[in-house]
This record gives sequence, C-alpha cells and structure tokens, in this order.
Amino acid sequence: MKEKSEFGKGLVICLVKFANHFSNRNTEKIYDLKLYYDSDKEKRKEMLKENPKSSCNYGKRFHENIRFYIQDMLPIHNGNLEDLISHEITLWANGATDHLYEIEVPNGKSWNEIRTKVKELKDKGLQMGHGFVENKIYTFDDMKELKDLTFEICLLIDKKLGLKADIGEWI
Repeated sequence: MKEKSEFGKGLVICLVKFANHFSNRNTEKIYDLKLYYDSDKEKRKEMLKENPKSSCNYGKRFHENIRFYIQDMLPIHNGNLEDLISHEITLWANGATDHLYEIEVPNGKSWNEIRTKVKELKDKGLQMGHGFVENKIYTFDDMKELKDLTFEICLLIDKKLGLKADIGEWI
C-alpha cells in the first residue's frame, strides 16, 4: 500500500497549501508586528495602551497581540524587535514550508522556467523555515519575496496552460 503524503504532493496542490499560510493566524500576528515596527515611537507607545486613541486603535485582537509581543516576548529577545520579528517569521515559515518538501514540476524543457522558480521558492522557503541559521535575521521582505515567487509561479503555470493570465492589482 502506497504511503500518503503528509503535507501534499504535486505542483499546484503544494503551491495552494503553501499560499494558504499567507493568510492564517500567524501571518496576522506578523502583520500586526509590521504595523507596530513601521510606526514612530509616539504611535508605538499609544498602541500599547489599554484604550488607545482612535488614530491608533486597530481593534482588540491587534492590541492584545502587540501587548503580548512587546511586553512578554520582546524581553526574551533582549529587547531586539528585529530578532523577535525574525523569530516569528521563522516559526511561520516552519509550518508553511512543510508543503514544499514534495513539490514537483513535470519533466520537459518547456517547464524549465517554472522548475527554476519552484526551486528558488523551495530553497529559500525551506532555509527560512527549516534551516535555523544562527544569527540570520528574516524580515517582512523575505516573506514578501516568498509570496511574490508563489504568485509568479502560478502566473507562469496559467500561461503554460495557454491562459491570458493576469496577477491582478490586489494580491
């Protein structure tokens, strides 16, 4: 009896399962950290208040996340916000990139461009999520690079299928 794949096998199914991780609870937390990170010192201080003023009020979930990360998790990372963000990105990538282990591209020269992009996605993703390189700091740009590569591969697949694909404005 053939053993079933734990995280998916194939090209499209692995891409879809991986892409699902760009809109899960962990990414929400990372995006919350990005909003905090991109804010000035005064706005950050306001975000940590129990009842922030309306211009800094992003909802209960956001404020609970930020207070937890800044008050409880940041000290574990010696007050280094970039290290905390990198840690969260690595945790996200650890779960997301499980779907890249058995990603495969059909044989044939006509698939070379897609194969190259898939290899790039797999290598970068698995390094982020399973490489655990000491002193390596991952950023929001690293996540964006993985997301962009995923959409680029999907666009290439659609074009390979003969569709007049367009990635769209809102991704």
